[in-house]
Amino acid sequence: MKKTLVSSLVIVLILSAVAFGQFKNGQKAPDFTLPDLDGNYVTLSEITGEGPVYINFWATWCGPCKKEIPSLIKLYDEYKDRGFKLLGISTDGSRSVGKVKSMVKDRQMNFSILLDTNKEVSSRKYKCRAIPMGFLVDNDGNIVHTVRGYVPGLEKMLGEKMEPFLMPAEKENPEEGEAAKKTSEEDKEETKQ
Repeated sequence: MKKTLVSSLVIVLILSAVAFGQFKNGQKAPDFTLPDLDGNYVTLSEITGEGPVYINFWATWCGPCKKEIPSLIKLYDEYKDRGFKLLGISTDGSRSVGKVKSMVKDRQMNFSILLDTNKEVSSRKYKCRAIPMGFLVDNDGNIVHTVRGYVPGLEKMLGEKMEPFLMPAEKENPEEGEAAKKTSEEDKEETKQ
């Protein structure tokens, strides 16, 4: 009986510790400053406010992270013109950080890549226990959604979650389109004469 009680208590303590390290939606995202691949420093609080930010923790050795990259590229390409920013934060340590630049180039990762070689941000501030792990941050710097692990269709799901925080899509003014079309036709006529 005593053994069962002790075992139960240990399990409760472990589960409590794991749950304690997780963020709840609406919590302020911990601020950080990390270097990018060119040595420039990026601070989260300086880039929030113009649209949502997706913080994605990954590593070159992580299979699920590699599977997720095409979805992240699609997501970034689709929403970057509406204020969306994507921070791919490599958690590669000093032994594997040299592989980051070549992987970014080979996989055509066109969004911001930051380096967290000592895991100060991923482990201590964001309490990542596994990767890939992502946090969607709204315009006010609050975490509004967390993604644990590789999720097929990530770009569609995140697109829906961040829609309220995106700048409106630019729509072509029909009158401007017609005016441009007329000017183009007039230019063709002048060239013929």
